Amino acid sequence: MMRRFIIPLLIFAVILLISCNASTQPPPPTQPPEQKQASKCGNRIVLGWNAFGTTEKYIEQNNMAPSLNVVSPSWFRLEAEQFLQSTVDPNYIRWAHQTGHQVWPLFGNRFDSELTHFVLSNTKKREKLIHRLRDILVHNDIDGINVDFENIDIKDKKIYVSFIRELQETLHPHGILVSVDVSRENPDPFWSGSFDRHELGKAADYIIMMGYDEDLGGGGKVSSVASLSWVEKGIQLLLRDVPARKVILAVPFYTRDWVTDLKTQKTESRDLTLIEVKKIIADKGLKKKWDPQAKQNVIEYTEENKKHQIWVEDEQSMQQRLGLVDQYKLRGTAIWFIGQESPEIWDVFRK
Repeated sequence: MMRRFIIPLLIFAVILLISCNASTQPPPPTQPPEQKQASKCGNRIVLGWNAFGTTEKYIEQNNMAPSLNVVSPSWFRLEAEQFLQSTVDPNYIRWAHQTGHQVWPLFGNRFDSELTHFVLSNTKKREKLIHRLRDILVHNDIDGINVDFENIDIKDKKIYVSFIRELQETLHPHGILVSVDVSRENPDPFWSGSFDRHELGKAADYIIMMGYDEDLGGGGKVSSVASLSWVEKGIQLLLRDVPARKVILAVPFYTRDWVTDLKTQKTESRDLTLIEVKKIIADKGLKKKWDPQAKQNVIEYTEENKKHQIWVEDEQSMQQRLGLVDQYKLRGTAIWFIGQESPEIWDVFRK
């Protein structure tokens, strides 16, 4: 430190020596981006994906979800020519930051394995994609990115890890988080086997396990989209590769109506929102019955010679799912998707 008064030479030398020694002490370590950013989210992350709507609709939906602290609009898509298609809306970011939300937009690959290989297998294309994404995120003061690449060819397993690692190395200096979606482990080589969960867990800040679509993974059998035991086993498998502090459990705000033609015995399904299920129950005067295996309620009815079976997502089933987050000390939850749920389900998140 500069001195503006005269002191004896000897005292000056001593003070200078002390000052020099103090100045050579290393500065306190800087918090890594994940710690600085996570502190804004409190103890738990509650992320909500926005899909199938406009910015105005997204904001309206998010305002009805009081427990959200991270929002993820569907803004980025993999593209063949420019490698990245972007629909960022600064108005949404302004609303999010003013209301205390972080923004981690979803970046998808259109479930296109060939397009994914075309872009990620080439080092220069990968670099161009990452730099373009970085520039957009930094320019718009975006807090993170949620990478949702699915149906990846298993031959690109290592390439995908390289992409996530390079993305994290590029974004971290700007304090931008990287989260990666992975399926619950299942036998399918593309939808599950293409994720190197251990290496992705080291490269990314957070791994989001999509804890749903059990029925599809089982070949379309009539069942819950996510029975509790299936979800719990998926968490246990994932925790072998990824520490709990990095794991976010994605939960379904949807279900399926399994419709069996009683003449042909053929079964088809269609997705239902939570609001649609609630209306079916009310309109038809149905009573829910607890399924002790799936740990959720079920409704059944027959109409026009067709049997309907629906495993209901409601406060009871969601309480069971959030109980797993507590039990395994996970970082939080993610919700697919925001906007078609009944308000009562948010009481579970508040508790």
